[in-house]
Amino acid sequence: MQPIFKKVKGAYCVATTLLLFIFFYSNNKRYIHNTKVLELAVAKTPEIQMTTTTEKPDIKYILLWTNHNKSPFLYFGEGRDIFVKKSCKFINCYVTSNRQLLGHYTEFEAVAFNGPQLTDIIGLDDMPKSRSPHQKYVYVNIEAENVYPICSKTWNGFFNWTWTYKLNSDAIWGYFSIKNKSNHVIGPSAEISWISEDQMAPIDEDIKSKLATKEKAAAWFVSNCLTRSKREQFFDMFQHFLGEYNLKTDVYGQCGDFQCPKNIMHRCLNEVQRTYYFYLAFENAISEDYITEKILHALNHYTVPIVLGGSNYSRFLPPGSYLDAVKLGPRLLAKKVYEIIENPESYYNFFRWRKYYSYHLRSESPETDVYCNFCTVLNNKTLMDETTTYDNFSAWWSGESSCDAT
Repeated sequence: MQPIFKKVKGAYCVATTLLLFIFFYSNNKRYIHNTKVLELAVAKTPEIQMTTTTEKPDIKYILLWTNHNKSPFLYFGEGRDIFVKKSCKFINCYVTSNRQLLGHYTEFEAVAFNGPQLTDIIGLDDMPKSRSPHQKYVYVNIEAENVYPICSKTWNGFFNWTWTYKLNSDAIWGYFSIKNKSNHVIGPSAEISWISEDQMAPIDEDIKSKLATKEKAAAWFVSNCLTRSKREQFFDMFQHFLGEYNLKTDVYGQCGDFQCPKNIMHRCLNEVQRTYYFYLAFENAISEDYITEKILHALNHYTVPIVLGGSNYSRFLPPGSYLDAVKLGPRLLAKKVYEIIENPESYYNFFRWRKYYSYHLRSESPETDVYCNFCTVLNNKTLMDETTTYDNFSAWWSGESSCDAT
């Protein structure tokens, strides 16, 4: 009996150990799958819900061909994290710089090229040697076209899509969105339709009380003191003519006498709202549709923007809401600023638009976020099935006149 008992006991121990091992391994495996270590495995698993809908997931793979550590690719990260964190409508886009992730780079839905680095990949002979018909080669650039012009014919017929600040891009990489009073996004847009100035109602007493504390002419926040737009030269002349009316612009940052570290920017902007009539929104480059987020410093802090750039500002700003430095010139601009400050009713008129429109950073909402929008475009079957190329890409990006001048 004893040998038999030992055998039974031994078998029982082995079986128990085996069951414990299976239980532990199974639970441990589930735990591991919840980590980033096997994110790719999870992304490829058909049963995982990858979008906010109940449809079967269809992963859209995005390959960053150029250096993923350079802006704006730097902000993408790896995998799906950015789309998940931003609560995008579609979270089935997967970003990587690993060209062998799917076996071959011709398997990716989108291959993205960072505009400032195009000359690098030519110099390194790092151009793709083959491509698939279903792929979209995407030109990405958040910098002004005259900072990184493209005049080489090498890129003509190369790109299928564009993802830039230009309003005629396939996916727009802008800094802000415009909503109407129904909270619908209406711009920026080349075809935006504004309420005319004569249809806008006067401002209410609440806004007047916010404007009553202002006592200084203008503020300018700037850190780049030497720019392609030569805004610093325009400013020097404007400041000179402003002095004829005993007015001046206070300059914050590396180029001026006042400082505002980024960690207290909100306090500085509150000071702008309380103290200054105007805010200088001077761009560092003169390019069509190139407008950065600095315009929001004025619009969202009850200050009138003075704009200097190459854009058609009617695509971005309501009528009667700003002064255009390029159109007025430094002398007339200074005179205009003085006259408006001296006439409160004239100054009030610059804020009538606030009853009808509001300005927001694109990143505030999944509806307007630039990364979410790109994933949405990749999930648009109609756009994906279309065969499109920029046959004369250099003209589209830099313009014939810009290239003729180089």
